[in-house]
Amino acid sequence: MLKKFAITASLLAALTACSSTPEVQTGDDAEVIGGNLHRVDGSRADIAYIDPNADFSKYRKILLLPLGVDNVEVIQPSKSGTSLSQRDWELTDSDKKLLQQLFHDAMKKQLQDKGEFPLVDQPGDDVLEIQAMITALAPAAAKDDNRSRPIGRSYVITKGAGAIAVAVAFGDSQTGEVLALVKDSRNTVNHWGLNNSVTNRADVTRMFTSWALQINSSLSSVTAKAD
Repeated sequence: MLKKFAITASLLAALTACSSTPEVQTGDDAEVIGGNLHRVDGSRADIAYIDPNADFSKYRKILLLPLGVDNVEVIQPSKSGTSLSQRDWELTDSDKKLLQQLFHDAMKKQLQDKGEFPLVDQPGDDVLEIQAMITALAPAAAKDDNRSRPIGRSYVITKGAGAIAVAVAFGDSQTGEVLALVKDSRNTVNHWGLNNSVTNRADVTRMFTSWALQINSSLSSVTAKAD
């Protein structure tokens, strides 16, 4: 029991990006969802839940499901001056496919290529299922698609591409039971620069890579403790 607690605490600290160990709510007043997921206090993520009895140390492979992009709230960038008549920012099918590809590439690079968690396409007793979905996008500027920006304007300056909110569920690939749930939101960068399709893609890639690094670090920490 003590070993399992240490592993869970290690996962919590890494997964929720905390410098100190977060605490899982327990007792009659604990916030519990799904019957087994307890709210985590002290997380830097917006919201985090975990099954305190889950043994994450047994998972050595990853079943990565496609990034969910079908229920995304698009928070429109502010309009001012000559941009008052700009088109609404729309998430097209091609945008969705690009986001899914960028996310998959980032996760594969950090978990499999640089990490020790090969991606597989079948469930197994040592396979952890990861399902992530984008819940909201807040672009910093009108889309760079030659229709949404004022004619004759050569460049747009913003603080990065904007912000993204995600929800990530970690579950047993065989039973389908969700063992942890994290909801988080981040801005791409915090410095001024050009905003166009190229810089936006780079910013989103960096954000996905940051999440992938965090997930790889958390899983590596629990498997190391188990070994």
